[in-house]
Amino acid sequence: MFHLPENGNAGAIKKRKGQVNHFMKRTVVLPVLLAGTFALAACSRAEAPDDRPVHITMWNYYNGEQKEQFDQLVQEFNDTVGVDEKIIVETTSKGSVTELQDAVYASMDGKTGSDPLPDLCSAYADTAYDLYKKDLIVDYKSFLTDEEYDSYVSGYVEEGDFGGEDSMMIFPVAKSSEVLTVNMTAWEPFAEETGASLEELSTWEGLAKTAKAYYEWTDAKTEQPGDGQAFFGRDSFANYMLIGSHQLRHAVYAGEQGTMKTDFDKETMRRLWDNYYEPYIRGYYLEEGKFRSDDLKTGRIIAYVGSTSGAAYTPEQVTYDDGTTQEITCNMLPLPNFEGTDACAVQQGAGVVMFGSDEKTEKAAVTFLKWLTQDSQNVRFSAASGYLPVKKVQMIRKRSPAISKKTGRN
Repeated sequence: MFHLPENGNAGAIKKRKGQVNHFMKRTVVLPVLLAGTFALAACSRAEAPDDRPVHITMWNYYNGEQKEQFDQLVQEFNDTVGVDEKIIVETTSKGSVTELQDAVYASMDGKTGSDPLPDLCSAYADTAYDLYKKDLIVDYKSFLTDEEYDSYVSGYVEEGDFGGEDSMMIFPVAKSSEVLTVNMTAWEPFAEETGASLEELSTWEGLAKTAKAYYEWTDAKTEQPGDGQAFFGRDSFANYMLIGSHQLRHAVYAGEQGTMKTDFDKETMRRLWDNYYEPYIRGYYLEEGKFRSDDLKTGRIIAYVGSTSGAAYTPEQVTYDDGTTQEITCNMLPLPNFEGTDACAVQQGAGVVMFGSDEKTEKAAVTFLKWLTQDSQNVRFSAASGYLPVKKVQMIRKRSPAISKKTGRN
């Protein structure tokens, strides 16, 4: 039989009851507090990314002095604008243009050992167009004001307008062209004895004529007939054909609204042949080394046409076959044109494409590119690397005196 507790124990029961109620209150409050704590933690985690720097990765193909100067600019950005805007740029050289292209396609295909695609990547128009067709890259146009867009050289911007859609799929960072480099140390005695003039080197016809005269002049210096020295060499035969045909108003090919048109005008082809092939087979022109600057360095030639981006490799000394060396001075002259034609030269060099990511990352990447192409930074990079600035001439001129002092170059 169940017995109720005596009065003496009733208080104890009440006390225990109060303890239970108090315990229950505590157990209810504790989960509420924990839930609030977790909610606050979750909010903190959600807000944290806004306070962390945005990391931008970029692949390029720069080497030597170009890489050194570019890396310095990236570090300068990270230490200044990057600190204020919470942006960190990490740049990697993939070696040559071909090696960079291979790395991009390996990443696209998910090949074993390949790296994730970067946020930014140096790319020529053909690679950029391929990435554009695969819908992998972003149009820069929406990130620029009309004034910013118009500040870039039109021809550079138009290179990234695929399909005539008024798009900007390639951001111009640096461009190169071609110049004629002459070893003045070797030229001066030749000019003094023969009356040759540098003005004659302004046309392909005049260059071929001068090369013939130089061959004959050096041939006469020895008793052995037919041992004259070559005068000239040229990098990029393709550029000679493309730009030469354009100078002669019959461009080998032209693109119109995504369609290629060819024009192999017989008279144009003959003129190109006469001023290139004939001098080569007669020994007036020469091509031996990997680059024509190599041939000038060994004394095989005394003039060559090459890219402005190779200016850092212009020889300051010639080493002859017998091991003797000679300090030299070189002058750079405009690319020759054909007689009676308007002057023009190639513009080449990769721009930068941006792979699609998120809005914050894309804005940060464009912030870096805008800074990189501001007058001071862009001209410093151009002066050190042999590239051409990408802003319009009138904007560059405003600061050119100050920039010359900073770079130590004219």
